[in-house]
Amino acid sequence: MRERAEALSGTGVALAGGFVGLLGWAADAELRARAGFEPGPDWSVLYAELPLTVLGGVLAALAAWLLPRRWTAGPSAAGYTGRVVIVAIVLTGFWLAVQGWYAGLPEPVPDHKP
Repeated sequence: MRERAEALSGTGVALAGGFVGLLGWAADAELRARAGFEPGPDWSVLYAELPLTVLGGVLAALAAWLLPRRWTAGPSAAGYTGRVVIVAIVLTGFWLAVQGWYAGLPEPVPDHKP
């Protein structure tokens, strides 16, 4: 039973990390996609940034979930609560880092022809 609970909680943590990665990517995705080279859209926003940001969120969440497990001896409610708090802190930091990364990019200037 403990293995099933651990697998389900790990799956939930991975889904939460992917969702946070998706939210971080989606904030200004339309602006970044429209700032393509010449008249076309920038497809790397969809094909490169989206999977990397979602994968980064999943990996950050799973690392935060699994690392404290090595230092705790047995399953306890306080242990699970501590792990959930650590995951929440790591995912908040990941989301803020993604937002800071995208905020540091140069502002796209739309082409206006007179």
